[in-house]
Amino acid sequence: MKKSASRRGAKKPTLAYRTVPKRLVDLRATPRDVFTRSTLDAKTSMIFNKMLPVEDDLDIDEDHHDELSPPNSAKRGRQSAMTAIIGAAFEASAPREVIRKLEHNQALAVIVLVPSPAWVGPVKEYFRAKFGGRWALTARDGKSRHQNSEVGSDEVSRDLTRGFCVAGISSDATMLPRALLAAVDITIRVAAPAAAVLQTAIARFAKRSPKDIPPGLGIGLDLHDVVACFRPGSGPAKIVDRLQAATLASRGETVEDKLPDLKTAVEYGEARVFGLQLARDIAAFREGTLGWTQLQKGICLVSEPGCGKSLYARILARECGVPIVVTSCADWFTKSGYLDDVIRSMRSVFDRCAALANPCAIAFLDEVDAIPNREDFASSNSGSRNKDYWLPLITDLLLRLDNSMGSSATGCPRYGVIVVAATNNPHGVDPALLRPGRLEKMVRLERADAAGVENMLRFHVAGDVPDRHLTEIAGMMERSTGAEVMALVREARRIARYAGRPLAAGDLRAALVTAEKVPPKTDWRICVHEAGHAIIALAIGYGRVSHCVVGARSGSANRTLVQADESDLATRRAIEDRVTMFLGGRAAERVLLTTGESIGGGGDEGSDIGLATEAIASLHLTWGVGGTIAFLGSRKDALEAVRYDRSLRDVVEADLQRLQERADSIVDTHREAVVAVAKALQRRRHLSGDAVHAIFRAHRVRGESKMVVQS
Repeated sequence: MKKSASRRGAKKPTLAYRTVPKRLVDLRATPRDVFTRSTLDAKTSMIFNKMLPVEDDLDIDEDHHDELSPPNSAKRGRQSAMTAIIGAAFEASAPREVIRKLEHNQALAVIVLVPSPAWVGPVKEYFRAKFGGRWALTARDGKSRHQNSEVGSDEVSRDLTRGFCVAGISSDATMLPRALLAAVDITIRVAAPAAAVLQTAIARFAKRSPKDIPPGLGIGLDLHDVVACFRPGSGPAKIVDRLQAATLASRGETVEDKLPDLKTAVEYGEARVFGLQLARDIAAFREGTLGWTQLQKGICLVSEPGCGKSLYARILARECGVPIVVTSCADWFTKSGYLDDVIRSMRSVFDRCAALANPCAIAFLDEVDAIPNREDFASSNSGSRNKDYWLPLITDLLLRLDNSMGSSATGCPRYGVIVVAATNNPHGVDPALLRPGRLEKMVRLERADAAGVENMLRFHVAGDVPDRHLTEIAGMMERSTGAEVMALVREARRIARYAGRPLAAGDLRAALVTAEKVPPKTDWRICVHEAGHAIIALAIGYGRVSHCVVGARSGSANRTLVQADESDLATRRAIEDRVTMFLGGRAAERVLLTTGESIGGGGDEGSDIGLATEAIASLHLTWGVGGTIAFLGSRKDALEAVRYDRSLRDVVEADLQRLQERADSIVDTHREAVVAVAKALQRRRHLSGDAVHAIFRAHRVRGESKMVVQS
């Protein structure tokens, strides 16, 4: 009874709260029983949670604290990898004055923007451990569809008016409560760890600072990529080596990989100029002397297959010193195919790029024409049936590309993201994708000229063949694609390897010629045909003869390359000269061979006859220089119009017959030169433009004052 009475008579312990409770103190307790911040959650969670609701929108494992404080970390006297990295990155992003405010101020509204969703949970735990339980934390990583700006504003406003501090942590500010975005006092953007931050983190983890940190170390790595490089027992140098390998992998490279230098890659033409300008602008952006709004935001590369669009994206990433994320429309459909999953997959590409941006990242969108052109929905029944599915995806992509005016403070998904798209079919690309602020410009990659081929050969032979030989071989391969050059060098190395010797110029020449055996009569006809093209071009002064090749392994097996004069716009005379040159191969067969012309000049739209027909039809149909002015259709519709319009077909046929007679006459006049070129070509298999020109001069028709024969 006494015991009971004494309990009733005793004073109850009094809990004293400050306006913003940093600690709870039992005023009658001994100092040993004081509840400090570090024990607040464990010993007063039920009491404190009634006062200060902490919103937790994260789907995080319960053992997540172990990442920050692994067993026995205190005994070892070193920080865990996660703590070292998060701490170094946070301290580098928040000045000391801001840190002091976070520790002592009341009723603060703070937004912490992190590089990617992977950072949200660890930064939340770091923030709670460093600044205590007086903060109401709203952490959103985007895993739930309920994490949006319309949710949580009531809790934020209530906590702030009661004097509590509120912090929102996310990689995308638009997911945080609207009230927090409106009331924010401090915005901290935690950048992905650069070389200096990684040096600090390594020193904290390994207790020793690395001697040498390569520039650009860690660029393109997400949080867990970095953490995976920090391993127990590893010294600073080993951690740096792992980080360097991971950094290269983020750009699509390995330690052993070698990529061409964009500065000397003349084969990329206008795209090379764009890349070098972008690299300079990104360097200025990194130094803070150029704003994001002043950077070029994107480019769409167009070419036939094999011209190096994908390789260019990797070369550009290395030149700019930024990571690259490769994607395509097909990648977005690798899950269920439901529209929400597809849109989510597409958005994740931009989220990942924004997370890796330091200060920029490249998103390479391959085969961009797989995204339907909205104009096609109205032109076909099948397109209209798919319209309801595709339009939301296309619209969302356009909006993602359109956020180029955003800032880092708002978590703009396009901020720092340069988009490089590629296509073989430019007509399939929606024009809205190409407007300024999105992909901005379309650049065509052409087959390489002699200088471009020589540069590609030099890269692939890697010093095994002297440059003086490469110039000659490049002339033989002019107008080749990068893939064809690579295949040629690979074949040449195979020839040398089987012969048991190093690569030599002779192996490249041997690889140029196909091993296929052609009957002698056919071979002679082919040589005569190609000689006819070359001699007519020289005789009428059309363009520049670059080379003649028969039996080539890459590209067209038999070809005569004549480069047109582009110093002025084409006239009717220039078009008819071009058609006469196209018909020159047939003319040589008709004049010099007793069996007449073969089927070799026709076959498809890209044949001599196909190109000649398209040019003459366009002359009447499209360009307004054929005697009529009216525009009747585009060049791509010319052959279709000839096929179905009898009157147009009659006009085109009459012009072709007239120009064929002209070509026959020129060959007959210069038959000795045609035969001489054909014989040299049959023997050597390749003739440069200079060689053809020399033969033509040697067999010039007596009394001819100049080479040009007027029509």
